[in-house]
Amino acid sequence: MYKFGDYIPKTAMAVTSMWIVRRFLGTFCEKKERSFLSVTAWILYFIFQIYFQIDTGNLHVITLPLTVVLLFNIALWGYYSTGKEKCFLSVMLCALWFLIEMLTFVMVSGVPMEHESQDVLGTIISKMLMIVLVYTISVFWNKRYDEAVSGHFYFYFLFLPGGSIFIALSLFYSGGSENSRFLATASVSVLLLFNVVVFEIYMKINELFMQEKERIIYAKQAEIISANTEEQKKMIEDFHEEKHNLVNQLIVLKSEVENCETEEVIRNLNEIIKNCHYTDSISECGNTTIDAIINFKYTMAREWGIDFRLKIFVPQDLPVEQRDLGVVLGNALDNAMEAVRGSSIEDKVIDISMGTKKSALILVMKNPYEHVIQKDRRGMLLSSKDDKGRHGYGLKSIMKIAAKYQGDVVIEDAGNVFSLTVVMNFG
Repeated sequence: MYKFGDYIPKTAMAVTSMWIVRRFLGTFCEKKERSFLSVTAWILYFIFQIYFQIDTGNLHVITLPLTVVLLFNIALWGYYSTGKEKCFLSVMLCALWFLIEMLTFVMVSGVPMEHESQDVLGTIISKMLMIVLVYTISVFWNKRYDEAVSGHFYFYFLFLPGGSIFIALSLFYSGGSENSRFLATASVSVLLLFNVVVFEIYMKINELFMQEKERIIYAKQAEIISANTEEQKKMIEDFHEEKHNLVNQLIVLKSEVENCETEEVIRNLNEIIKNCHYTDSISECGNTTIDAIINFKYTMAREWGIDFRLKIFVPQDLPVEQRDLGVVLGNALDNAMEAVRGSSIEDKVIDISMGTKKSALILVMKNPYEHVIQKDRRGMLLSSKDDKGRHGYGLKSIMKIAAKYQGDVVIEDAGNVFSLTVVMNFG
């Protein structure tokens, strides 16, 4: 009965090992799409874990190099990264795992119980400790980029594996007969899987929370830009209306001058000057959204000593949602203006190029910069502002919209010139 039941902890610990590997590699590398080779690598690792659990002990000399090879294959076929980094991560995970298992088995060997029970208990406790280690690494690594949950909540979660280890020790220490040892093993195996499920659910909820936060920020950005765009459109319409009215007023003034009505001419001129709205208009491509945003941002840029250089050739109507176009162009301009504004560069010019090519809208924006560009592990730019938790969503919004149109975002920085290319496909 026990030999058959022995597969219960083996399966539980194999599943736990797979979770540990997936979470560890996923913390440092981006996951690839599922493929035959990646699935095969996971299956081989699962079989390996089933075979080498408990009976041989995790301290067997052969298991270490085999584990490194299997982990490297999982990283090779399942995650994006360089070969050197994948190799380093595989070796580092195995080294940490081996160290924790060795220390765990040394401590468990001092507990007065049968050798077989010590092996089972040591293996299970080492898995729980690895869950804590991987969870801690994931939290602190990702906390550099996302401040989703208050720090003390992370600490509370450590009570779960801590309590589980205490329960495991109690069950095995009190178990004497073969039947009670089987029940203790089965109970602790279920408890081990419970730890994995709870941590996985928590991390998924945290990821969903961050996605919802980004969605809300994107929606707010879209609303603000849409409101600004409509306001600018109205200003342009008012300007053209006033320009039309001004022609009529000039005709009247011309008549008054001819009739030598000096006082009336002066009064009317003063009224025109008083009611005249001055607008810096640099973009007149015909697309109202593009013109409105560029002209609005240009008004702000001129106050900071920044000039725009435009090369815009787009049709009046684009098969792109105006709010999406506004978010992309508005965020790109905000980031460029922010980079140029505080610099000591004399030639503060932002180059803006827009055009259509092969059923795609292409935006290229270049600006000089002085500060050091920082990127996270995923290659995403980090905000240079002090409050990073509240900034840095502009580029994420741009990438989100580009993905919506099956497009792409390319970022280049060379020679103190930052270049952003956004492609939005129509088809």
